[in-house]
Amino acid sequence: MVKFLLGAALILLPAFALSAEANPEVAAVVAKMRSMTGFRARLTISSGGGSMSGTLSFSQGKTHFQLSDGRVIATAGRELVVYNPGTSVAGKQSMVPGGGGLGWLLSGFKTRVNGNSAILEAENPAANIQEVRLRWREGHVLEQLSVRHKGSGDWTTMTLSGLRQVDSFPVSLFSYDAPAGSRTVENPLNQSN
Repeated sequence: MVKFLLGAALILLPAFALSAEANPEVAAVVAKMRSMTGFRARLTISSGGGSMSGTLSFSQGKTHFQLSDGRVIATAGRELVVYNPGTSVAGKQSMVPGGGGLGWLLSGFKTRVNGNSAILEAENPAANIQEVRLRWREGHVLEQLSVRHKGSGDWTTMTLSGLRQVDSFPVSLFSYDAPAGSRTVENPLNQSN
């Protein structure tokens, strides 16, 4: 579950890279999302028959995702915190600079666009992500991103709704500290940077 939440959070973080070979419609979605310095939206993540939803706040590389059951995923850029109030446990994971974002959509895929949606299929059969489906609304604002990994028939789908731009958020929103009395696990993924 932690890896699923971390993966979802990393996709939404702000690193973007442009490629000259990118499909212009997909590039416009990436550019639009990059241009939003701050926004708030309802985010629903579904995979394998289950789903979770909550409020996503994003501002200049910082992310805070408050799930409807009280779980929190937050980062100010250097460290990702995942907190579960049901167990009173917070996981703190250092992040590698430059990861995440939507720029990975701009190369390595064969793309078919139909109106306001696109299907991206991996050019490399060994790639971890084999297929991506995008849907956007007017102005190339992302509405839905679905991903199918190699060796899996399951899709992970992230749907944004009610997205609105926000000029500023309190700094404390992204520098999340678990409540007093919670147990904190450092480096739960046992990663070395």
